[in-house]
Amino acid sequence: MRKIFYRKLFYIGLCIIPITLFADNKGIFRLVPLPFFLFGMYQLMQIVALSQIIIDDFFPPKNSFEKITKPFDKFVYYFSSTLFFISLLCLIFEITNFDNTINGTRLFWTAGFVGILIAILLTAVLKIKFPSVYYESKRRYVVHFGLFVGFFLLSAAVAGFVNHHYADSDKIYKRFTIISKGISGGRSKEYYIHLIFENNNEERFSIGKNKYNNFEEDEEIELCLLKGRLGFDYVTEFNKISK
Repeated sequence: MRKIFYRKLFYIGLCIIPITLFADNKGIFRLVPLPFFLFGMYQLMQIVALSQIIIDDFFPPKNSFEKITKPFDKFVYYFSSTLFFISLLCLIFEITNFDNTINGTRLFWTAGFVGILIAILLTAVLKIKFPSVYYESKRRYVVHFGLFVGFFLLSAAVAGFVNHHYADSDKIYKRFTIISKGISGGRSKEYYIHLIFENNNEERFSIGKNKYNNFEEDEEIELCLLKGRLGFDYVTEFNKISK
């Protein structure tokens, strides 16, 4: 299993090379990275699918299967699973708000990192006080996955909600230039624009179809901003400037 794991990592590493070399190409070679990206993602998905077996190979569990499970160990197992699904649901409702938050990506990763720290602290407490939680293979995998991914997503979702829901009521109006427009594929289309901010920072915002059709590239538009509770400005309106 370790050889399979190392081989797939090697394939992913090889795929990164052409993706990096041709990432900014605008000509005929712009499609070169696509097959390497798809193949690399396929290898990554296989690693994820085999992750429990891979982890057990590197770090053998004390028990592969338990006939009798302690009530607390069972509680932690179901708590971790529930935490993951709740955090995923919360993030789905907040993902658009991150799109319309200036430096929303930084807010997302910063809050997610705080969630990782919480998961590390809780894991340390469990391993010291209740080590049997991690004795059985499947439970160990689910608890680790649920706590780390769950707290990461939940912390990000909560931070996004607090930042925009408890934002200052005073509105700030600023003008910015649209540098590009785009439409995401899929069954549910998403319309978005890219604006250039101070220090040449580029931000992406999701907007409605009518707004998208009404705006043009290189056009200056007016944004209505609210000062977020966590210090990240939140965009509430995209207005066309009357000539």
